[in-house]
Amino acid sequence: MAPIPNPYKISVSDAKLSWITERIKSAHVIPDVEHPTGQEWADGPPSTVVQDLVDFWRDSYDWRKVEAQLNVTFPMFTVPIEDPQSGQVMTVHFVHKRSSRPNAVPLLYVHGWPGSFVEVSTIKRFNRYSSSRCQVEGILERLTEPEEPNTQAFHVVAPSIPGFTFGAPPTRSGFTVLDIAFLFNKLMVDVLGYRSYIAQGGDWGAGIIRTLATEHPLSCIAAHTNFPQAFGPPSPLKHPIAFLWVITQWFSASEKARFDRMMAWFKGDMGYAFIQGEKPQTISYALLDSPVGMLTWIYDKVYRLVDREVFTWEKERIITWTMLYLVSENAAHARIYKDNMATVGEVKVVGRGVPFGVSAFPHDTGYVPRWWAQVSVAENITFWREHERGGHYPTLECPDLFVKDIRDFMATVPKECLAKLQA
Repeated sequence: MAPIPNPYKISVSDAKLSWITERIKSAHVIPDVEHPTGQEWADGPPSTVVQDLVDFWRDSYDWRKVEAQLNVTFPMFTVPIEDPQSGQVMTVHFVHKRSSRPNAVPLLYVHGWPGSFVEVSTIKRFNRYSSSRCQVEGILERLTEPEEPNTQAFHVVAPSIPGFTFGAPPTRSGFTVLDIAFLFNKLMVDVLGYRSYIAQGGDWGAGIIRTLATEHPLSCIAAHTNFPQAFGPPSPLKHPIAFLWVITQWFSASEKARFDRMMAWFKGDMGYAFIQGEKPQTISYALLDSPVGMLTWIYDKVYRLVDREVFTWEKERIITWTMLYLVSENAAHARIYKDNMATVGEVKVVGRGVPFGVSAFPHDTGYVPRWWAQVSVAENITFWREHERGGHYPTLECPDLFVKDIRDFMATVPKECLAKLQA
């Protein structure tokens, strides 16, 4: 008998909140060195930026107000699902918002690091000097209840990766994307009763949804990613032409610019992944014992991952993202790197039976050209669109483009696949 989900409301204890508040009050922001103009972030978040955030966190940030808004915005649930390898019953946390439309399609949205389920909501900004400058406007609403009557609607399910935010962490090492995919498929099919669904993911979510498409193709009948990353060059034996194009860098100007950004990220900004991938417990002691440490660890990455011409990290948002990691009180946010670093290259190519869609944003860090993705990511790419704006978090930066891409991708899914959704 399938377990029954329990409604969930966020309720951080007064004791935990007081501890965080006291740490912020006593925070010591170390001085930075002087940098040339334009290089202020060369060594990490500048001390002036961090001090400004600490002052706002101490004097103006109201977690209880944010907590109440999150509880209103997201219909959240938890459900126990057994990890078949350890026998551990894991509490899986997820958002589940059903559409009122009779033809709505189940959509599984999977986040990455340092994101969370809140990626399915965006902020519509008003006058920044107004006391009511922000109003929540979700892609959740755009996807579940579109304004146009004949527009494809979705039932949105956005689970938390185990150990991220309010879900139970794994108690064993070696908890890979294969295990996460098993839990999420179990959630969709056995718990929520969706015999089939489509999946979407970026960052770690990209590896998870590709694993769902390869390991559970009867239920995950289509997949879409905004992180088209290949784990190595094409096989010189199976795909000699694509291999030759890669080693000679036979790229268009646009492809080269996007690929070069990815390579620059790997050369200059991947230190965090190796630290978390080698000693996740050690770094977690430091981060979870220091709210400002966690804030700067996260902010250093997300600041560089967005298109800053179209998106700004407001103080309240980046502190809220930090809070969601602080309340988890476990090392899963870092351990996912150690558990998967050795096996990430083993994520299989999605086969021809599963339609695959790609949205590529220029300020993201995972990219290969379509001809490369066709042999190393998914064989049946039915939708491919390269945008001129946006970055790693398109649901926040350009939700209009993201939502349109999901719907346009659905229009490319063959009727025989769509028939499985109605079965």
